[in-house]
Amino acid sequence: MIGWLKVEEASAVAEARRRARRTASALGFNSTKVEHVAIVATEIAQNILRHGGGGQMLVAVFGAPSLERLHLLGFDKGPGITRVDRMVRDGETTKRSLGTGLGAILRLSDRTDIDTSPAGTVIAAEFLRQTIRSTHPADHAGFRMAYPGERRCGDGIAVRSGDGVCLYLVCDGLGHGPKAAQAADKAKQTFLAAEGSDPSHLLDEVADGLVGTRGAVAAIVALNHTEKRLDYAAVGNISTLLWQDRKLQRLSVRDGLLGARKATPHRETVALSEDAVVLMHSDGLATMHGLNEKVALMNRSAPVIAARLFGEAERKRDDASIIVARLNAGRTL
Repeated sequence: MIGWLKVEEASAVAEARRRARRTASALGFNSTKVEHVAIVATEIAQNILRHGGGGQMLVAVFGAPSLERLHLLGFDKGPGITRVDRMVRDGETTKRSLGTGLGAILRLSDRTDIDTSPAGTVIAAEFLRQTIRSTHPADHAGFRMAYPGERRCGDGIAVRSGDGVCLYLVCDGLGHGPKAAQAADKAKQTFLAAEGSDPSHLLDEVADGLVGTRGAVAAIVALNHTEKRLDYAAVGNISTLLWQDRKLQRLSVRDGLLGARKATPHRETVALSEDAVVLMHSDGLATMHGLNEKVALMNRSAPVIAARLFGEAERKRDDASIIVARLNAGRTL
């Protein structure tokens, strides 16, 4: 399980390039696109060093089976970018460089977005498989990180899509380490193999699949893009939040453990506004307060929202995971 890459010295740039190239190759990208991914990873890492004074990067893959997207995310705590519109033009720079970095990222990525402030900058570059370039209905992203020192993550995230509905799973295997990861992997496999789109029924199937494991807590959201509706079911302490009309709603949870005794999930259905954003995360992230003041961030793309919130809220003492999904696409560059 690859986690954050610290970008604090020049050697990290080469490692960022290697991780990006390796992941792109594993997804089956052709050689040209693999090199585009490698160039963008290099530019992001160099910008973190040159303009942000250091930070961290993440190479992540998220999406429904055969619709996965590769995300390159950079996070720094520098002074921010005062004029993003100017900095994406070749030749514009605030340092003694060629000023082609952000422009190259924008040209070579399938989608690019930036959230910047005096507290730092998050940049997200997204790459689609060429076979699905025309299929881009959902704006979503998901990341997870293993408990410090562990090689496998005890949290699981997954998405299924079809017929105008995207189904999202966040689960947290009991404890951490290999046995927690085994439970999370089993929950994900069961979710992806199940039929139907009712979150409560899907949780029942996940619970049956977890018998004999440590068990897990989980939440499932069905985001209906056609009917503008959210259907939700959860057992245990997975946090699910809904942002719309500049207001934040925390969906209720019910105590329990899937895979043990029969657990009846909490169920809920909510009508959605055009600007609706769904956030799901495990308890490896701190409770998110103050989102009502992050209006500008909540208008951005799902990868930038997820990266910013993950970077700010990660406790670093447990497995951690997040999914962010928008009803409609957020702002990008």
